[in-house]
This record gives sequence, C-alpha cells and structure tokens, in this order.
Amino acid sequence: MGRNDCLEPRTDVPALEDWSTDMVLAQSAVGLRTSAGLAVASLGVAVALLVLVPPDPGTMAAVVVLVLFGLLTALIPITARMETSARRRRLLDGPWQRCAAAVAVGEDGALYDRLIVHRSAETLVLKGSLIPFPAVVAHRQEVFLCGPDDEGRALLRVAGMLRIVPAKLDPRPARARERELLLPGRPLDDPGAARASRWFRWGTRLWLVPAVLGVCGAVLVTLALRPLAVPGLVVGGLLLIAAAYSVPIVVMFVRWFAEALAGLCAAREWSPVPITLFPWEPGREVAGLAQLPRGTALVRFPYPQPDVVANVSDSGMMWMAGDGIGAVAVGVPGVPVMTFCVVTPDSDTPVEAPQPWLLRTHDPVLDRIPSLRG
Repeated sequence: MGRNDCLEPRTDVPALEDWSTDMVLAQSAVGLRTSAGLAVASLGVAVALLVLVPPDPGTMAAVVVLVLFGLLTALIPITARMETSARRRRLLDGPWQRCAAAVAVGEDGALYDRLIVHRSAETLVLKGSLIPFPAVVAHRQEVFLCGPDDEGRALLRVAGMLRIVPAKLDPRPARARERELLLPGRPLDDPGAARASRWFRWGTRLWLVPAVLGVCGAVLVTLALRPLAVPGLVVGGLLLIAAAYSVPIVVMFVRWFAEALAGLCAAREWSPVPITLFPWEPGREVAGLAQLPRGTALVRFPYPQPDVVANVSDSGMMWMAGDGIGAVAVGVPGVPVMTFCVVTPDSDTPVEAPQPWLLRTHDPVLDRIPSLRG
C-alpha cells in the first residue's frame, strides 16, 4: 500500500481547517446534543413518575426502563465532551504534524498504551488509552500529532480513521516494538480487517434488538394491566411499537450483513475499485458509480460508516472484500474500520427512496465530506 491509500489529515493548514478534523468534532457535537436531550428527558420522566404516581409494579417497571435508557444515553455526551475538550484547550490551533512513530513495548499490568514519537530532533513518549491506534502505528510507523502543550497534553490521529485520541507526555524511557509488516493476503489475515469484522458478526444478530424490545414491552404491559398503571402501558406500548417498526429494517440488514460476511470470509484478497460518489443530501443513501471488472455499477451504502465513506471520498478508491455482487464488505487495509455496500450492476442512477429514520444517525456529519457536497 502506498502512503495515500487512506485518509490523512492535512498538515499544511491549522487542524481546525482540515475537513476531516472538522468532521470528527462535528460528529462528537451531534452525539452530545442528541444524547444529552434523550438522557435528560428519560431521567426527568422517571423522577416525575416516582414522585407523582403510586409505586405499583407497572409504574416501577417503567421507571426502571427509563432510568436504564437515560444512563446509557448519558454515556455518549460524557464521551463527546472529553473529545471536544481539545478545542477548548486550543490544541488544534496549529497544524497536524506527520511524525515517525513506533509502539512501545508493553508493561506488565499497564492500563494504557505508549507510543514513541520522533519529531524533528526530539523523541517524545506519549501515553493514554490509545486503542486501536497502536495496531495502525505498528505497521505504518507514523502518527499525526498536535501539541504537546505546556501541561504535556497532546492529540493524536492515524491515517484512515476519523478519530482524535488524547495523550500525555510520559517522562519514562521506552523501548520500541519491531515493525509489523502488512503483507498482502486474504482480508481476514489483515489484523485491522479481522478486528472490524466483529461488527459484521454482531450485525447478523441484529434480530435480538426487536426480540428484546418486544419481550420487555410485553412484560411491561402485563405488569401494568393489574393493577392498571398508565405509565407502564405507555412505555410498554412504545417498546412494542418500536419492535414492530424495526422488524423489516432488521431483517433486511441481517441478510446484508450475512451476505457481506460470507464474501469477506471467502475473499482471497482486497480488490481496489475506482469509485465516484454522487452529491448527497441528508436523509438519502450515500451512493456512487464504481468501475468493477465486469463494468460500471451503482454502489449504495445503506449504513454509511463515516470512516469508510471519508476514505472512499479522499482516495477515490473503494477496497472490497468480495465478488462485487449484492452486499459486499468494504474496508481500509490495515485499519480497523469496515462497512458494506450493495452493488447493483447495469445501473447508473441512485435510488431516490429516503432512508428509514432509524438509519439517519450519521446524516449531520456526512456533509463535511467534500465529494458529497452538492
């Protein structure tokens, strides 16, 4: 693989002016607003039910469901705030610096990772919760650095990923691990692809989502019938509606995930395919025209994983692991990101049908990708 085979931040402008960095920050901000609102609403309703409604079984079951949902969604804004703190500390005011780097030999019992970064005439040792960056640095032997500041805080990026990871200077010496060469072979021989394929395997089990929602809704409704508890009936009914609404989408995606996973497991090599993405509007599928060996084909990304779509946009290349028929796994060699596309041969017109609203979670940030702007 050449140096430009996957997305890299620009090093000739301040980091905040790099579109991919802006996309990372925008993605965090969207998660912050949406999830914080859901968390506050869920926990607020739960508290109101505890204070205003008699504590019968149906009501208490509804409170438990609302509290669990609120706590889970609250984790996202907490994480997003940690990521956006880089802007507040002005660490992104300068440009990203491309630095030679190596992974430090691990320490017994350590709860963090360490990288050895060579910048100009100095060598820095940076530590933090850097997963999955060490796996990428191990074979690319480089990292993109902003900082460190006066307090020793720095930010890191690696090629191919829309992720910014904080790190701190570590004054202790470190010894570099040997470089891990990325050899050509089957996609699943690639550690990055093998790591990313776990998401595909979980995708084939998406049927658990409507099943769990349906069971929880049925239990809530049953508990709320005697004695009658309106909150339990409302929350249970919403869960049953959500389960029923998600069944068609889940069935479709389980089939796609299974088909893409089968092609990924059978693929003998990555297949680079030139692709041109169509301009995109929120609520629509990301799509483009790919030059497959058998001819031009329409390619749709029903669930556009931002890292993969950004790489496709930046390089004009789509790395496929499959035969180019139906649902096909698409990834970035050596980088643990992957999604799938649906190939429609002998077609050059994107589907005009809007995405179901449950699948529009990435819409607010995809407009940062230059080739998708209309």
